Amino acid sequence: MKSTFFIAIAFLCTTVAFSQGGFRIGLNGGFPAGDEGEFASFVANLEVDHDWAVTDNINVGASAGITVFSGKEEFNDFKYAPLVVSGDITVVDALSLGADVGYGISLEENIDGALIYRFVGRYGITDSLDASARFASFDGDFGTLSNFTFGIGYRF
Repeated sequence: MKSTFFIAIAFLCTTVAFSQGGFRIGLNGGFPAGDEGEFASFVANLEVDHDWAVTDNINVGASAGITVFSGKEEFNDFKYAPLVVSGDITVVDALSLGADVGYGISLEENIDGALIYRFVGRYGITDSLDASARFASFDGDFGTLSNFTFGIGYRF
């Protein structure tokens, strides 16, 4: 599964390098939601996005990255690689709302990947810098891992 993740990252980076649109790198941090707070204390996510403008107010795109739930005491960290397609709508000037859906590849042994979905609110501070808030859920056979994160992104 790890090789699938790296192939997907390479494909996304190649697509980004040879296409026009918006390339973005984001870093997010936050806290687990629900029962995950019993085994994890912090959630961090690093991702690479690329989006294409469909209209002046609507964008579609793709994203790949890595998400880490930082384990508490006797629990280990849990890592997965989200590969998602995304869509967002600019509500007013610099504020956009969006949703992502895709597959999260587990980077842990004996744990399968799962459906991932996210809801994102993003505010453009400048043309190249934005702040975001999001709710994400990784929903598999083992249950659901959810989190709230806040982040910053840089657009090229």
